[in-house]
Amino acid sequence: MAADDRRLTLTRAVGGAPSIGGHVLWPVAAGLALALVWELAARFRLPAYVPRPTGVVAAFPSVVTTSLFWADALSTCSAIVEGVVVGTVVGAVLGLVMGRVREVGWLLAPLVRSLYSMPLIALVPIMVLWLGYTQTARLVAIVVAVVLPVAVSTSDGARLLSPDFLDVGKVFGARPHQVWFGIALPAALPQLLAGVDIGIGRAFTNGVAVEVLASVTGLGYQLYDEAQSLRDEVSFVYVMALAVFAIAARTGVRMLSRKLAPWYRPREPSAPGRLRREPAPVVGQ
Repeated sequence: MAADDRRLTLTRAVGGAPSIGGHVLWPVAAGLALALVWELAARFRLPAYVPRPTGVVAAFPSVVTTSLFWADALSTCSAIVEGVVVGTVVGAVLGLVMGRVREVGWLLAPLVRSLYSMPLIALVPIMVLWLGYTQTARLVAIVVAVVLPVAVSTSDGARLLSPDFLDVGKVFGARPHQVWFGIALPAALPQLLAGVDIGIGRAFTNGVAVEVLASVTGLGYQLYDEAQSLRDEVSFVYVMALAVFAIAARTGVRMLSRKLAPWYRPREPSAPGRLRREPAPVVGQ
C-alpha cells in the first residue's frame, strides 16, 4: 500500500498551476526593487536632470486626468485593436494555407519567416514614405506587425495537425471547408493565439514608432513631444500608460485562449521555492 501512496517531492516547480504569489507578487516585488534602485541612483549618483520615480508618480495624476491624455489613448488603442483584428484574420488565413498546402508553404514560408525574423521597425520609415504622414501608415504598420507572427505560428500548428483528426473527418464525410475551418483551424488555435500574443507587443512598437516619425496623434507622439520639452517625468507617465495598455491586451488574449482552447495549458514558470506533488514510482511495475 505504501508503494501506491503519493509523496511530496521537494523540487522547484518548473510548471504547474498559476498562483497569485508567482504571477503577481513576484513581478510587483521586482518592479518595486527596480524603482528603489532607480530612486537611489537618481538621488546620489546620476545627474540632476535624470527623472526620479517619485517625480513620475507625482506627475501621474495631473496627466491622466486631462482630456488630451484620454484622446491620445483612444487614438492609439483603437488603432491597435483594429490592426490586431485585421492582422489576426489575414495571418490566420495565410498560416492555414501555408500549413495545409505544401506548394504554397514552399513558396511563401521563406519570405514570411525572413520578414518575421527582421526588426519590422526598419520598415516604418518606408511605410511613412509610401503612405504619408497619416493614420493609414500607422494602421498598416500595426497590421504587418501582427500578420507575420500569426501566420508563422498558425502554419506550424496546421502543418503539425494529427492525421487521425483528418481520418475522422473523412469517415464522417467532412467537406473541404469543414476540414479547414472545423478541424485544422481549431487544432492550430493555441498556436494562433500565441502568435497574436507576440504580435500585440510588435503592434505597440510599430504603432508608437509611426506616431513619432509621422507626428500622428497618439500616446507615442505625445511621449516624444514631452521628452522634447524636457518634461521627462510626464514622458515617463506615457511610457507607463503604454506598458499598462500592452499588459492588459496580452492578458486579455491569454484569457481568451483559456476560453477558446481550454484543452491547451502551456507550462509556465512558478514562484521560486514552490513545492509540487509528484507521484512516487510504483514498486514492481
